[in-house]
Amino acid sequence: MRPGFLAYEIGLAAALSAACAALSAVAGMPAWLVAVLVVADLALVALRRRFPAPVLIVAAVLTVIPDRSDFPLAVGLAYAAGYRIRGPWRLTAALGAALLAQVGGTALRERPAGPLTLLFAVGIFLVVTVFPATLAQLSAQRRRILTLMHERTVFLGEQQRIIAERARTREANRIAREMHDSLGHRLTLISLYAGALRSAPTADTVKLLHATSVSAMDELRQILAVLRAEPDAENDGDHDMDQLVAEAQAAGAQIKLERSGDAVEVPAMIEHAAYRTLQEGITNALRHAQGGEIRAAVRFEEGALVVEVENEPGRGQDGTTGGQGLYGLAERVRLAGGVLYHGPRPGGGFRLAATLPLTRVEPTPADDQRTPSEDAGVDDEFGEDLRRADRRRRIWTATVTLSALLVVALCSGGLWIAMRQQTVSGATFDRVRVGETADRVRKELPDPDTALDPGKTLPAPPPGGDCVAYRAAPTLKPADVEGYRFCFGDGTLISKEELADVG
Repeated sequence: MRPGFLAYEIGLAAALSAACAALSAVAGMPAWLVAVLVVADLALVALRRRFPAPVLIVAAVLTVIPDRSDFPLAVGLAYAAGYRIRGPWRLTAALGAALLAQVGGTALRERPAGPLTLLFAVGIFLVVTVFPATLAQLSAQRRRILTLMHERTVFLGEQQRIIAERARTREANRIAREMHDSLGHRLTLISLYAGALRSAPTADTVKLLHATSVSAMDELRQILAVLRAEPDAENDGDHDMDQLVAEAQAAGAQIKLERSGDAVEVPAMIEHAAYRTLQEGITNALRHAQGGEIRAAVRFEEGALVVEVENEPGRGQDGTTGGQGLYGLAERVRLAGGVLYHGPRPGGGFRLAATLPLTRVEPTPADDQRTPSEDAGVDDEFGEDLRRADRRRRIWTATVTLSALLVVALCSGGLWIAMRQQTVSGATFDRVRVGETADRVRKELPDPDTALDPGKTLPAPPPGGDCVAYRAAPTLKPADVEGYRFCFGDGTLISKEELADVG
């Protein structure tokens, strides 16, 4: 336990217990009982965090002890219960049990307890217990909402970091594919030209080698320029398929390109994917099947563009390959909304074909490209948590409002009952008649214990009369009468009079 937290707990327990002990001692409670209750109060404060509802009920039960003043402790325990009990119905049940315990304890302590005493106990409970518990419940809800919002902010920050990392990875893969597609083809041609130059050096071969090297450097410069200027831009370059075939033929390849169908204009991304498919197919054929015949085809069919490259078996090139070109090409075709096929031909050789739409089609995201917000309904869950918290806030706000109205009603009712029990109205004074029996008249009058002190300055009673005086009930109109006196003799009312001054 942290030192600061421990000091807070000790200080709170000491302050609440000392305040209750001082009030109880002033009220006349024996010292030994005050000491016992101090120990009990310390235990209740210590246990309030772990058992908030039982502690609140036990504290209410202790009100049965005469001269017990526990208002400070009740406020502290009620606040702890409201802050720690989750759910409005659980807190309502705990407060209801504590109210029954406190009213029952008051009834036992004040025997006999009249309605006014019980109403006063309920009003005190609402002020001392319900209000702090309700405020604590609202404070706890606000704290939970702030914590939830903080956690969501942290989550969104982590989510953005993951998305940025994935975007960087995808961009690095795109650049790698671009360099592989562009430079791989040129380097393959350079390798073939260098081999031809070594076996039979000619001026044409040297020119082709120089031109291909320059083209490779130009494409590398274009890729780097795009990388520096706009990471998301495509390096379209030159998509001349005939030039691609001519360069392969100049390297000694047996290749021919067939076109069929009515050519239509297609989006740049689809045109780029078609060009890269033809380039990858020719590059793989030159690298792995030298000397074999290569057949390339570009067909415009109904709703689709088909690019196909087939090669006969030939002589393979030294070295190994990782297959990254076909993987990158498959991703490029998928992003264009198409499908890629590659595999060996039944009679030997290899076939590479891509079927592309004539219009751009949004691809289905791959599993590794989905963002965290697509996988989990975080927004819906967070919104539902906020809605639940808002509903709880409205419930407890209504509870506070109704409790305040109830306190006002109880105070007004208690005041009205007190006036009825301690005062006499003008209508009652007019209703009783001199000569009526004492028993009949006393039923109309308040409790004799609430009568005015006979020692007050009042007119002298009639001879042999036993008089009782009461204050007059307040009225909306100003009146000169402050009280009424009734005198009894021989079992009957012998006189009644209005008092202008009751002292």
